Amino acid sequence: MAIVVMLNNYLHDLATAVFAVSALAAYFLLRSPSLESSQAALRPVISGLVRVGLFSLAWVLVGGMVRGLTYHEYEWVEAAGRDQVPVLVVKHIILASLVTAGLIVLYRVHRLGRGVGKREAR
Repeated sequence: MAIVVMLNNYLHDLATAVFAVSALAAYFLLRSPSLESSQAALRPVISGLVRVGLFSLAWVLVGGMVRGLTYHEYEWVEAAGRDQVPVLVVKHIILASLVTAGLIVLYRVHRLGRGVGKREAR
């Protein structure tokens, strides 16, 4: 069981990184000055960023539940004792804020991708 939990923890961290990178890529895409002239070409990129970001976020949530349920047995640091709990709370408040910002950016880029065909039809 310890190997499965360890693998879940690694994949949880990887999914967190993939979500962050997809949200950052979407953010930079939205800020790109050449976006107006190349929206149609970017449609597959936009779609891919949104899919990868949402899949990663789903894995973060599912893997995070498993990680939370097994935390005390596999990751609890005795030397830190109960002092680690407030740090974990602060960490998750920061990460929840970043996830919220990432979701907003992915939503905006998704909305932009949906509007590409409508703009070109005019």
